[in-house]
Amino acid sequence: MVFPKLPRSFTRKLHKTENKRERTIQGNFLIPVPPGSSLPDDFPRRVSLGEILVDAQTKRILSPVNGLASLTADRTHFQIKQDGAWRTDSPLQITSYTYETFLEICKVGALASLDFEHLTLDQYFSSFKKDGTFDIFLAPYARYNYLPFSNFILDEMPEAFKEFESLIRKIFPNAKIHNEIKPDFIPFKHPDGIPEFFISQKTGSTIRDAITALDSRTVMYLGPETIYHILRMAFYNEPFTRRHLYVCLVDRKGRMDTESRFYLLTNGQSLDFVIKNFDSRYKIASFQSMYEGVNSLDIRSLGNFDIYNHSILLLYERLPVIRNSFACIDCYECNTYCPTNANPIAVVKNNSEEFVKSQCIQCGICTLYCPSGIDIRSKIQGLV
Repeated sequence: MVFPKLPRSFTRKLHKTENKRERTIQGNFLIPVPPGSSLPDDFPRRVSLGEILVDAQTKRILSPVNGLASLTADRTHFQIKQDGAWRTDSPLQITSYTYETFLEICKVGALASLDFEHLTLDQYFSSFKKDGTFDIFLAPYARYNYLPFSNFILDEMPEAFKEFESLIRKIFPNAKIHNEIKPDFIPFKHPDGIPEFFISQKTGSTIRDAITALDSRTVMYLGPETIYHILRMAFYNEPFTRRHLYVCLVDRKGRMDTESRFYLLTNGQSLDFVIKNFDSRYKIASFQSMYEGVNSLDIRSLGNFDIYNHSILLLYERLPVIRNSFACIDCYECNTYCPTNANPIAVVKNNSEEFVKSQCIQCGICTLYCPSGIDIRSKIQGLV
C-alpha cells in the first residue's frame, strides 16, 4: 500500500545505496515532551524510526525518523536532525496475533485512542476482560469527521480491515461486535462522531447510560481514525508517527471552502509548508474546529506538527470576528438544535437547575446557532 507523500517542506535528495535508489529527507523535527515525563540522560543520541524517546503514562513518543535526537535547553522538546532514508511505501503483511502479542504491537507502535484523550490503546484493550461479555462498536465517524476515514479503510485497506475484525472476534470471543463501517453507512452529521452520542443512538439509551457503559467497560468504542492507525501498525508495520491534517479555508465573509485538502504529516515536522502552498491572503490560522472556541495564530507562527493535538487547520483571510454577546431573544434556537434535549436555554437564563447536565455532550451546536452570539458552550463548561 502506498501512503500519501509528504508536502514539499524539506529539501529532498536522491542518492545511491547498494545500487538502490532511496529517497532521503534532510530536516529538523521538534516534538513536545509530555509534561511530568522522566527523561533519560543519554541525549543526544542516534535514534531510528519507531524508537521510543519517552514512555509517559498517557502517551508514548517515538522517533519519527532516523537521525540524531537531542533535548532543547529547557528540556521541553525533542529535537531530531534527520539524516537517514525515508520509506515511501509499506506492503501489506497479514500477521496472526494473540491477545498478548496484539497488546504488545499496540505498545510498540505507540498506538493511542483518537476517540478518548490521554489513553493508549494497549491500556484501553487491556481494561476489558478477555472472556468478558460486552459490546464492541466499530464506528464509521471520527469526532468531527473532517476526513472520510471509513472510506480510506474500505477502499484502501479492505483485506487488513477484514483481518482486524477476525482478530477482535478471536481475542474477545464472548464480545458482540457491531461493525458499522460499511459501504452504505449513513452520511455524517455532527455530533454523530462523539462516542457517547453514537452509542446512545445505536442502543436507544440515554447519554448518561452510554457514558456509564463506556466507563464501566461494557461497551468498547473504536472510531475509524483509531482503527486506521491500528491497521497501519498491525498489518503495514507503520508506527504512530504520522497523522492526517485536514486544511480548511475560510474567506473574509466567514464562508468555508468545502474542498477536501489533507496531508499525512510526520510528528514534529515544520508547518512552514502551509505558507508556501496556500494563497498569501490567508494570514490567520487556528487548530480548533468551527464548534470550538478559536485560538487564532499568525500563519507564520504555526510551529511544528503535533500528532496528539493537531488534526484540523483552519486558515482565515482575516482574524475571526470576536462574538459580541447580546441579550437572549427567546428564539429557543439552542433548544431546537440541541441533539440530546439538554435544555441549554436554562443555562442562558441562569436556571442551571433546569439544565439536563447528564444529557449534554458539549457538542457546541447551541453556540453555533445562537443569533445573539452567546457562548453557551463556555457557560455549560463552567457548570460540568
